[in-house]
Amino acid sequence: MRGSLREWKAPGLLLGAVGISYIGDFIYLVALNLFIFAKTDSVAAVAGLWIIGPIAGIITGFWSGSIIDRLYKKHIMILMDVLRGCFVAVIPLMSELWSIYAVLFIISLCSSFFRPASTAYTVQLVPKENLLRYNSLSSILTTGSLVLGPAIAGALIQFSSYQVAIWCNAVSFLISGVMIFFLPNLHIRSDSTVEKSKYIKIILDDLRMVLHFLKKHRYFLAVYLLFQFIMTLAIALDSQEVVFTQKVIGLTESQFSLLMSITGAGYLIGSILMSMVAKKMTIPYMIGFGTSLFSAGYVIYSFSTTFLVASIGFIILGFFSSFANTGFQTFFQTSIPSHQIGRIGTTLSLFQSSMLIVTILLAGLLSEVYGVKYLVIGTTLIIALIAALLCALTTISHLKEKGSIPSTVTVKEEI
Repeated sequence: MRGSLREWKAPGLLLGAVGISYIGDFIYLVALNLFIFAKTDSVAAVAGLWIIGPIAGIITGFWSGSIIDRLYKKHIMILMDVLRGCFVAVIPLMSELWSIYAVLFIISLCSSFFRPASTAYTVQLVPKENLLRYNSLSSILTTGSLVLGPAIAGALIQFSSYQVAIWCNAVSFLISGVMIFFLPNLHIRSDSTVEKSKYIKIILDDLRMVLHFLKKHRYFLAVYLLFQFIMTLAIALDSQEVVFTQKVIGLTESQFSLLMSITGAGYLIGSILMSMVAKKMTIPYMIGFGTSLFSAGYVIYSFSTTFLVASIGFIILGFFSSFANTGFQTFFQTSIPSHQIGRIGTTLSLFQSSMLIVTILLAGLLSEVYGVKYLVIGTTLIIALIAALLCALTTISHLKEKGSIPSTVTVKEEI
């Protein structure tokens, strides 16, 4: 028992840091969207918030992974947490929209380093056989944050202000950075011959390595692209969520915060159930069936006209997205060598970031032309179609792997 507790001491500390940061993130997410919409009354201004991150991802995508894989991930995570905390703290002091966007861009640049560094560090810290369990526990923390964050944000906005809610996020980043400071330093050195090369050659060599990996692991690439396409469309929907819930369904700001908490409750229930049966679950089924049922929740939400129906859709969405996200996260972590995960992850994020920019801008344009209601309905139906394709791919591949021995690269080797 003591050995087990010691084994989970460092991962538990990392989970705590991530959990505190998540609570602040969800407070910030609700507060910032409502703050910008109240300030501008513009759908385009709200949509603009959602393309800043992808732009930062494109700018850093080609070279950030080369840095992350060659430096201590822990140090990168601490520095990015401190910088994000400081920059978030100054947002409420700004009055011009362009200055808020500029600060958000810097925060997004920091996040573009933090996320892949955190993923790579997790793979180094947590034994491979414990990754699914770790991710299921992380999912519980995420969903707990999704319940608490919007609820806290709603209370702070109602009884205090948007500014106080945003400052809470700044504090959460700083607390997260302090907790990460007490984690061990872990680092797997890259090939020394590459480190002595010129920096441009390093980037080109890294890019060739990534392309070789993707060419060799086509099943991984197909699953990644389909899953990220679904998530990209979901984020495009999220960028219109405030407008849709207020203009179409007729919800108030407090009801919108409550709806986010209800979504978190569904996610939390799904995460708890998943953590209890994690070792008995198959990752391809978690990804395939999880995304299919997750998309069903979005479809119900898109056709809703009342708070009750929207809540049902979001409960279903939250419950099954915990399975889909945890399954995909584990699939991603176990498919890539830990010393390459930063470079491969950031290079792939270029694709995701590019798609996000296009889809969010297109969503804002189509929302203005045809109305947010028809945009949301059409997008959810597309998500459902792609989810069905992903489910078929993962299920067929898994059944083939169980029933016969592939002649080339097997799914088992990739997962």
